Formats: sequence, structure tokens, C-alpha cells
Amino acid sequence: MRNDMMRAKASPYRCEVNREHYQQHFEASRTRPFQQGEHIYAPGTEGICWRVISGSVRLNRTANDGAVLFANLAIKDDVIATETLLRGQYAFSAVALSDCELAPWPEGLSSASKDALLQILAAAEHRTADVVALRFGLAIDRVIRLIVMLAQRDENHDLCFILPKAQDISEITDLTKETISRTISSLKQNGTIKMKIPRHASHRNYIFCGSVALSNQ
Repeated sequence: MRNDMMRAKASPYRCEVNREHYQQHFEASRTRPFQQGEHIYAPGTEGICWRVISGSVRLNRTANDGAVLFANLAIKDDVIATETLLRGQYAFSAVALSDCELAPWPEGLSSASKDALLQILAAAEHRTADVVALRFGLAIDRVIRLIVMLAQRDENHDLCFILPKAQDISEITDLTKETISRTISSLKQNGTIKMKIPRHASHRNYIFCGSVALSNQ
């Protein structure tokens, strides 16, 4: 062992290889922060899968006429861009719906196992069903469903969320911006949502204080 250590110290090439290995491991495992509204990746570009560590991400598709249309949502622990495992390129564009952190998936330098891929597939189907439900029912129910989906527990166990922009909520729930504005105002007035105090990075930080029971259940 002592001889091996001596050879390692005497070999600058080996030191360089080790340094490169650890640098690759660091780059493959570190999280990447994105601010609300920031573009994460574009369709047709090469890339990797990402796991949502915190916050939420909006996925878009581009129509034949060039219009950008809402496609899906991803929240904490969801994995996005799995199409890159087959094609090596992104099929959708991704935008931070709220401030968020992403990490390359699978973490580190390991490859995805069959069980992990099956779990991701099941989670993606469940998320798609949740998103479809956002586009049916009363306006207040749609908005509350979206809020509950986005909300995450903080250190005080409060359900906290960053309110998406009205245009995003409108396209996700298939409601007009006017309806969104009235609904959000109503939720503020009846105490279902309230501003988070102290106000940290954004005035759009809220706490969900209402019941998760919806009127059509």
C-alpha cells in the first residue's frame, strides 16, 4: 500500500485523472438554481434528465404555427426530460414556474436502473392525471388544485407556495386571466391564502390556509 501511495504521489498524470474524476462527479451531482420565469432548456437541444429538488417547472410544446403551448407541470421529486434517454435531445421547453432547484438525474455518475425508470414512468402518469384535472370543474376548484399541487411544507410545517403569474395560471387551468384575478382576490379575502411573513425574496410567497376538500367532491 505504501508503494502504491508513493507511485500516486510521484505520478502527476494519476493526480490529474483523479482530479478530473471528482470534478465530473461534482458537476453531475450539484444542484442548479433557476428564478421564476427563467428558461431551463429548449426543444431540439442536447441535454440530460433533471430531477426537481424544490419549486416547480412548466413544460411547453411548440405548435406548428410557432405558438408556445402548455404541456405539463413538474414539482418536487419529479424527473423531467426523460426523452433525452432515448433521443439525446429535449422534446419540450422548460421554464421555472417558481424559483426552483434542479439536479442532474440520475445523481452522480451512475446510470438509471430499470426500477428507477419504472417509478418515474408511474409518477409521470400520475402527474399528467393531476394536470388534466386542473382544466375541469369550477374555477375556484381548479385554482385550489393548482395551489395544493405547488405547495410544499416549510420549516414551520406551513403549506407554502410561490403564486405563478396570471398568464401561467390561465394557461394551466384553461381559465381567463380575468377569472384568475377574481378567484385569487376571493381566496385572499376569505383567508384561504395569505402572504407569507416575513416576506423573503418575493412578494408572491404565500401560505395555503384552506381545506383541500373541493366543492365537486
